[in-house]
This record gives sequence, C-alpha cells and structure tokens, in this order.
Amino acid sequence: MILTTLIATKITPSLKNLPLITVLALLAACSPPPPSSKVLIDTSTLAILPAYQLFSQTSQQLKITADNFCQAPNDEQFDLVRAAWRANVDSWSGVQNLQFGPLLVDNQAWKIQFWPDKKNLIARKIESLLRTGEALNVKRIDEASVVVQGLSSLEYLLFDSKFGVLDRYTGEQGNRRCELLSAVSTHLHSVASGLFNDWRPELGNYLATFTQTGEHNPEYPDDSVAIANLLGTLVEGVELIKRDKFERPLGLASSGAQPQIYLLEWWRSEYSKDAIIANLKALKTMFVAADGYGLDDYLLNVKNRGDLSTQIQQHIDKSITAASAMPNSLFGSVEPRSQIELMNFQKAISELLTLLKSDLPDALGISLGFNAKDGD
Repeated sequence: MILTTLIATKITPSLKNLPLITVLALLAACSPPPPSSKVLIDTSTLAILPAYQLFSQTSQQLKITADNFCQAPNDEQFDLVRAAWRANVDSWSGVQNLQFGPLLVDNQAWKIQFWPDKKNLIARKIESLLRTGEALNVKRIDEASVVVQGLSSLEYLLFDSKFGVLDRYTGEQGNRRCELLSAVSTHLHSVASGLFNDWRPELGNYLATFTQTGEHNPEYPDDSVAIANLLGTLVEGVELIKRDKFERPLGLASSGAQPQIYLLEWWRSEYSKDAIIANLKALKTMFVAADGYGLDDYLLNVKNRGDLSTQIQQHIDKSITAASAMPNSLFGSVEPRSQIELMNFQKAISELLTLLKSDLPDALGISLGFNAKDGD
C-alpha cells in the first residue's frame, strides 16, 4: 500500500490505470544506470572481500588440521591435512590474480606461494633447514626465505613422492618435519588473516581506499583508475593461466619449446588443473560481482555492450569446461587424446584472452596499461 501510494505521486495521470508491475518497469527504464562506483562497491564487498575471508578461513583450517595430524600421525589424519591443503589452494586461487592492494605489499604473494621454482630450491632449502639444530617455530619461519614459507613449502612436505609421505613423520626426524609443517601452516594463516584484515572496513579498510575514489585518494583519484585495476586483474589473470600455468611448463609457448616440470604450478600434488579451474571461476565471480552490479552489468547498462558481457561469460565457461576435460596430471599428458584436450583448452583460453585484452578495454573506454608481467 505504501509503495503504491509512493509511486502514484510520481507518475502522470496517463499511467495510473496501468498495472503496478508495468509502472515499476517503466520507472526502472527511465532511471539512470548505477554509477561506476556501484561496480567498485559490489565487486569489492560481494567478490573480493569474501574471497579474502575464505582464504583466511581455509588457512586456519589447514593450521588446525596440521596440528591435529602432528599430535598422532596416521593415514587418516594425513589425508585430512592434504585435503585441507587443497582447499586452501582453491581459496588462494580466488585471490591470486588480484594484483593490487595489500597483496602487493612486502612480498605477501611470495610468502604464500614460491612459484615458479625453476631450480627446485624448495626441496633443497627445506631439507637443509631440517638438518639444522635450530628451533623450527613460527618466528624462525617468519625470518626465513620465502622459499620455505607458504603453500609451496607445504606442498613439498605433504606431497613430495620421497619426502612428503607418512613414513617421514615418524621418529626424531619425523618430529622435526612435524614442527616445520605446523610452523609453516601457522605462518601462512597469519599472512592470510592479515590480508583479510587489511581489506575489512573495521580494520585496515582498504575497501574504502578502493571504493571511495576522489582527489584526496592518492591511489585512486577517480573511478576509472580503480576499474582499470579490475580490468587488469582479468587480463593478467588469464595471461597467468595461459602462459605461466599452461603453455610454458608444458612446452607449448613456442615451437621447439621443451616441457619443464619445475615450471608447472603444484606439480607435486598434481593439482595444477584444479587450480586453473579455481582461477577461472574466481575471475568470473569478480567480473559479475557475484550477485551484484558488476562489470557485466556496467557493460550492458552504461556501455550498451551486453553482447560483449555475454561473450566474456560464455568464454569463461567454455574455458572451465575445456580445463575440466584435461588430464589431472598435466605433465604426463602425452597420449593423443590428451593432446587434443590440451589444444582445446589452449584455444579456449586464447579466445578469452583476446576478448579481455582487446574488446573489453575498448568497450570500457579504458586503456590497458603496461603489464609488468609482460616479457620473458
């Protein structure tokens, strides 16, 4: 009743005899589209902040599971800590591409993941650290090289075919390995929760920095600069998948290139494909701002490019489908059928990158700036 009365005061007599739902549709059509600030607010609050929260939560669960395993190492607990690691990698894949804000401060991303490890430094550094007599606590890991920190170090401790097996967690050396597993997982949770806190409105409030643009905001003087970061995240995220997670390690980057297993992300755990899929799903969530007003709506309502919005979403879905069809062990993909699946994914991800790198900047009216990850 209140809504009907309110609307009646705002419409002309010629509309009063129309059904209420029709009037609402007409009023909505006449209303101006939400401003670009709505894109920043919804993308941040509905996609980015929840992604950091999930990363913090799964890192905490990994810490708890690792501690439980080390109290009484057994097959069941080992499987649980491995599963917790996979869940943490999935959530890390949701923020890995957000190359702006607190993640770039003080090498936070390197503390979470040391990759690519071209010379297999992780194995050498961890085994060297285990042979020392020094205490393996959180303080020691905090002071250590990023090589022995984060998910990459934990992957070695949990999945290496020789040193990441249950038998290595028995005896005196097993205690040392458990101390390291616990310290690294605790340190990782500290980094993950710190990043979440940096974004939270009640704490670091980078959310306000990113969404409240203006002349007094040295990082984002206007909305277009912030939206350019979202655009860059999409482009760099897909480039990272295509080039660094797929073509280079599998020797597909150029003719004559050779496969290099140490360049492959998560090769020890054979979780490379799953991480790619998680990356793509996260990029789509950011593009559509979950259920909010995202870049997809902005393209439709402001730029009149609903066709491009639809194409981008379809190509993300196509890339996810193609990735899902690939073998779990990407590096062992030598069978003819596997090669076809790899080529299908390469084609799908290349088409998606073209849309994001060429069509999307033109549609948004934003120049895609220099990408620091370009080059060799």
